[in-house]
Amino acid sequence: MAKYTDAAWSTPESSLEPGEFCRVCLIDMNEGEKIKAKCKLPVRSRPGGPINKNALRNAASRIFQMKGVSPEKKKVAARKLVSMMRGGLRKRRQRPASW
Repeated sequence: MAKYTDAAWSTPESSLEPGEFCRVCLIDMNEGEKIKAKCKLPVRSRPGGPINKNALRNAASRIFQMKGVSPEKKKVAARKLVSMMRGGLRKRRQRPASW
């Protein structure tokens, strides 16, 4: 199960290499060499790190405002986003271990 965090969100674009940045994004439009500008909607601060709930909210508000991204890629990203958001809600609803 994916891990989630409520930490303050700031895009990790400047602190990651292009390949790393693309791995934390919902949309990667690269075909070959990775270019940060072709990666959209980061949801983690580092590859393999927890999914940031604040980044999910940000992505949800921006996903259909992006220009230069095909409707198909937006649709795939929206499905991933919804799945991640549901996972975060499920984790919140789990009963405490003491129950």
